[in-house]
Amino acid sequence: MKRITSVLFFLLLACAVILAQEKAKEEKSEKKALSKEREVTVKGEVVDVACYLRFGEKGIGDNHKTCGEACAKNGGSLGILTKDGKLYVSVLPDDHSTSPNVKLMEHISHEVEATGIVRSKAGVRGIMISKVEMATPEPAK
Repeated sequence: MKRITSVLFFLLLACAVILAQEKAKEEKSEKKALSKEREVTVKGEVVDVACYLRFGEKGIGDNHKTCGEACAKNGGSLGILTKDGKLYVSVLPDDHSTSPNVKLMEHISHEVEATGIVRSKAGVRGIMISKVEMATPEPAK
């Protein structure tokens, strides 16, 4: 009986060690992936995501600013639409310190340059914004 108990004890101990090693590998892999993240700057128009998805070109610009502000104040997501048609949705900071819309609210329908960490999954692009400012106008050709 002592022999069976000892064998079971060592098997459980071995399983615990293997699980701890696997968890450590996962954490190391996750840290490595996060350390590769770097800030990038995205230039485009601040849009209300729901209006843009529903109305396309009619859901952006100065004509849609009031609606975009109302949607954002009621919890709608804001994003940045680039000239080449890519939409970057503003996402919650990792520390959950502010709403994802805070830095974009005063810029709805304006061209901005937003700096932050971009994360993509299944075709959706999110940007965790650290800095946003009005875009510098492009020089006339």
